[in-house]
Amino acid sequence: MADRAAIVTGASSGIGLAIARMLGRRGYGLTVAARRPEKLEEAAAGLRGEGFEVEVVAGNLGEEDAVKQVVAAHRERFGRLDVLVNNAGVGIGSAVADIQAKHLDMQLNINFRSIVLFHRECADLLRAAGAEHRNALIVNTSSISGKYGQAWLSVYSATKHAVVGWTQAMHKELAGEGIKSTALCPAFVD
Repeated sequence: MADRAAIVTGASSGIGLAIARMLGRRGYGLTVAARRPEKLEEAAAGLRGEGFEVEVVAGNLGEEDAVKQVVAAHRERFGRLDVLVNNAGVGIGSAVADIQAKHLDMQLNINFRSIVLFHRECADLLRAAGAEHRNALIVNTSSISGKYGQAWLSVYSATKHAVVGWTQAMHKELAGEGIKSTALCPAFVD
């Protein structure tokens, strides 16, 4: 079993998959999560093909039960958590007058609420890692839209601003326990 372990959400492609790969290369056991099972299994197969230890949990991370399932599977497999990467996200563009409630709720739940829930569910594991080596890490993917509001992406921008604020607050709350929090704010990613 790996000496260190990480959870990476939104790990079926893009930034999440790249982070999972980087952590795997550094010897971390990985729990990867995303909403589309086929795409996630394909990504996990690639990670396993590189020799990484991988647990897979597919689900809608905007739902509390899915968050709990990811953490439970990770806890069962690895028994520790050194890095939590909250990367799952969704952006739906719309003029403010055309915002649909279902798109509002989806972005709020996946982009922000899931991050709060993952912090809560992983707190004991992160505190144990922080106590052990003073270097537990939480990475929350925000966006350049989380620093500068974007027209036609108002809800997405608001959720990503919330991610930045949450991350700053968590760093202040948890850094003394050896848990660092940081937010990534990339521009558009292909």
